[in-house]
Amino acid sequence: MTPALPKLQVLTAWRNWSQRFQKPLLALALALFVAGSIWSIRSLQLPLQQLNGTALAMLLGLSPLTMVYSGLGLQLMARAAGTRIAMGPSITTSALANLAEALPLPGGAIVRTGALMKAGAGLGEGAGLVLLTAVLWIMLGALGAGLAVLGTAQTAGWAMVGLGLIGTLVSTGWLWRQAGPLLTLLILLHRLSGIALIALRLYLAFLVLGLTVPFVQSLPLVLALIAGSAAAIAPAGLGISEALAALAATAVTVPPAAAFLAVGLDRVMNMLSSGAVALVPLMQARRAPLAADQGSGDA
Repeated sequence: MTPALPKLQVLTAWRNWSQRFQKPLLALALALFVAGSIWSIRSLQLPLQQLNGTALAMLLGLSPLTMVYSGLGLQLMARAAGTRIAMGPSITTSALANLAEALPLPGGAIVRTGALMKAGAGLGEGAGLVLLTAVLWIMLGALGAGLAVLGTAQTAGWAMVGLGLIGTLVSTGWLWRQAGPLLTLLILLHRLSGIALIALRLYLAFLVLGLTVPFVQSLPLVLALIAGSAAAIAPAGLGISEALAALAATAVTVPPAAAFLAVGLDRVMNMLSSGAVALVPLMQARRAPLAADQGSGDA
């Protein structure tokens, strides 16, 4: 069983700090996102009529697969904690967690930890698994990004490969002790498939902009998206993921403006799909009291 996190009070203090500065941080993040989007559109000189509608429809069509992927991840964490969460509630919780990233840190982590605790996991165990899988996620992204840029930036590439490899081994070893070899392998495969899924989404986002970016060249942008979302400064890494993607694009000969817009477009599609999924239980919750009132009135 995973030991309780030793410094949960640090997490509470950081959350209190982020709540205090939530509005200025959100305003700054929105300004960065809007200014970056305007700069990117002007740099690319991209007229609206040149956008690829077919690619946009395909990107939107990936939303259900993304939601199932997120739900499966929560199920695997529940299994690692020795409990279970059904697929339906798991998908809904994951959608709510994505939306909760718009709250101060750690919105999504709190939702996922709460779901694991509701299923029977302890606080330290649930929070530890959420943190561990997030670290594994970032380390795998760093490993892939490092391999992708070795040809153009060897020093940075080897540094990311080393960090990613060590972090992956440590995270995998901890998971192995907690969940055993089979679940560890499944979680590792799940995270690897998630990187491939994000790369596919970014590939389609670039197609919407009229650009074709090979899979390997998108890996540094995948890391930028993951790292920005885990930045713990702006809500959901708003503006940070896009800015990091624009910076990382220079290492793989992708136009920085296009990288900024592609990551931003992927964010918008992800938030829209999460909102649609999360809306279903909220509507059901609102209808339940109405149905009860009607039933008592008929009686």
